[in-house]
Amino acid sequence: MTNVGELYVCRICGNAVEIVVAGSGKLVCCGQPMEIVEDED
Repeated sequence: MTNVGELYVCRICGNAVEIVVAGSGKLVCCGQPMEIVEDED
């Protein structure tokens, strides 16, 4: 499940996605699941 405001990145090509509408499922790019970028506060 994704949440509004989360940022995901593809570790292969560098594409980034920010969630503006939450939904179920997983984000996939270059055949691999995208990874959530954690806050570095």
